[in-house]
Amino acid sequence: MVDLLGRAGSLEEAKNLIESMPMRPDNIVWGSLLASCKVHGNIQLGKVVAEKLLDIDPMNSGPYVLLSNMYAQLRRWRDVMRVRKLMRQRGVIKQPGCSWIEIQSQVHVFMVKDKRHPQKKEIYLHLKTLTEQMKLAGYVPDTGDLEADEEQNSDLSSSDHIEASEVAVAA
Repeated sequence: MVDLLGRAGSLEEAKNLIESMPMRPDNIVWGSLLASCKVHGNIQLGKVVAEKLLDIDPMNSGPYVLLSNMYAQLRRWRDVMRVRKLMRQRGVIKQPGCSWIEIQSQVHVFMVKDKRHPQKKEIYLHLKTLTEQMKLAGYVPDTGDLEADEEQNSDLSSSDHIEASEVAVAA
């Protein structure tokens, strides 16, 4: 219900629902609201929700990253730096993005900033071609999302599993 209200933009109603629940809300419930705050650009509520999440699980990188990205969308760079610094001080590490593709029953795994794959040149060339085609088709990167920009600029960074039948990659 919180997710539905959040997606509809009824953020205060979602927050009130959480606060009136008979059980203690967990990180899933609060995380859903935080994601909706990001989508709808409500930094004030997002900050409150992020603090609740950090009370529940201070080592989870998700709330830090979402809050940092919300500040980045507003170009509040000092706040972005403050959140990132807090992560470092607390020893919180964001797990890198990961992609994998299965070609002829062999799974190829790619991590953000990992350039050890034996066919990296061919893969990056194909990725560049795909990116150019996407831009020609009207794709515009969201430059307000700092984390997404970092991952997008780190070559292969999607966290989705892609079947070989969906994307042809030089193998």
